[in-house]
Amino acid sequence: WLGKCQMCMPGRHVSKFRNDECMCAKNGGGNDNFDVSVRGRNGLVDGVSLFPLFGGQFFDRCNECRRRMEADGVIMPGSSCSRDIVGTMLLGPLNTDPLWKDFGPPNVSHTIGRYPADCIPNSGGGSACKLRCGIHNGRQMHINYNPKIYSGEWELVRGLDTSNWRNGCLACGSTLETAGFIESGWECTRRMNGIILEKFQYRMQ
Repeated sequence: WLGKCQMCMPGRHVSKFRNDECMCAKNGGGNDNFDVSVRGRNGLVDGVSLFPLFGGQFFDRCNECRRRMEADGVIMPGSSCSRDIVGTMLLGPLNTDPLWKDFGPPNVSHTIGRYPADCIPNSGGGSACKLRCGIHNGRQMHINYNPKIYSGEWELVRGLDTSNWRNGCLACGSTLETAGFIESGWECTRRMNGIILEKFQYRMQ
């Protein structure tokens, strides 16, 4: 969900990036060695010290994260800090759609690339944007386009002819790699929930 997260992107500030967390504040304040994060699509603010009691540090650290993430282009302006019904501190709503709009290379054809053509990755709860990966045995294949900006991604390959699933999955992965959507190193696996394209990383343009 991090979009164009310069502050947390692997290769630049690896220590500030952990899966879907953005390390963005420090208990007690400061501009380095962050130990407070905003985590997940719901914007959970995690790692804030409990002490001093009633010291206002949860709102302080949350707003510190909000300011940094807005300034760095991780989220668009408009988020605010609030507590949910059980007292958990949340930063939301996290408007990242405009940041994902130009992610990845352009479509190659109507069978390879985003579908719908103008869809936004990571939108609609993760299923609104499909990444088509070619036709195999007369069937259009795709994966859901949900980049998280770290290696080890996996997605179900949908639309496969399951009687020849391995060749279909290999064709899907090869097509996406050739088109510039993913890096090399991916694998195809059959699991209980379907055919998986796994161990890949999206290519950032």
